[in-house]
Amino acid sequence: MKLNLHPHYEILASADMKKAQEVLRRYDKPEGLTLIDRTIPGPEGAPDIEIRIFKPEAAPAGTPMIMDVHGGGFMGGDYLMDGNRCTHLAMNIPAIVVALNYRLSPQNVFPAALMDCLTVWNWMYENAEELGGDKDRMGLFGTSAGGNLCAGLAFYIRDHGGPKITLNALNVPAVGLGPSRSAEQMRYGAPVLSGDNLSFAFEKYLGGFDGTIPSYYAVPNMAVDFSNLPPTALILGEYDPLRDFGLEYADKLMNDAVPVELYLMPRVGHGFDGVNDAPMTQWIRDGLVLSFQREFGML
Repeated sequence: MKLNLHPHYEILASADMKKAQEVLRRYDKPEGLTLIDRTIPGPEGAPDIEIRIFKPEAAPAGTPMIMDVHGGGFMGGDYLMDGNRCTHLAMNIPAIVVALNYRLSPQNVFPAALMDCLTVWNWMYENAEELGGDKDRMGLFGTSAGGNLCAGLAFYIRDHGGPKITLNALNVPAVGLGPSRSAEQMRYGAPVLSGDNLSFAFEKYLGGFDGTIPSYYAVPNMAVDFSNLPPTALILGEYDPLRDFGLEYADKLMNDAVPVELYLMPRVGHGFDGVNDAPMTQWIRDGLVLSFQREFGML
């Protein structure tokens, strides 16, 4: 199957995952934005968590806040990959964006990464005044494995309580496991991520398969009840092998009357928005700004 890729996507399409992550780390901080690197205490018995705070210098007190969760197949990546994504949201909403480095598999299996995300989410809420943020207007943005963690966190907070998620934005998320049409279509030659052996990342994240059904905090499409989840934005790529898992997730949300906005981006694959000057990237980033502004009551 020959893919008719958008020409701006070729820089990622010709790269393997390691090289693609190198592309994502290219970043020039714009004027008017302050970056703050620090660590916060991790969950009990766990290491401290590294975070980077993106704060517009002109942001007034009570600015909305967003937690950004990077991708990398649960086994790699860091918040440096999301500098351009975070900056666009921070400067254009405007919002205070907090990105984190969570514990990676296979050294740290589920639920380590999820608990790191929960810890940072609670920290943002508890320290909103110090950050200059609004604890009642907090959103999530996660890419790929980070989208999985944001989806799992939404379920966990629904079930156990926690700071409200105003909008959960899932960018090419890894929310499902098993065979799918898109995985089979993109088994060979798909850019950045192919459909061959997609279960490998989940196997490492879960600490192996043992015959039991994984928790829906780890594999969100395993859930049977999607009610009372936060408004959700899903961004999928036409040529992404994860596409149909995202479509399934959106359908299940809508079946339980959860507000959903769904974007199926044409002629692009996994992680397409790493190409910063591409029209599709600019379009979806601008759209996400409006989505967050709407849910934050800024429109």
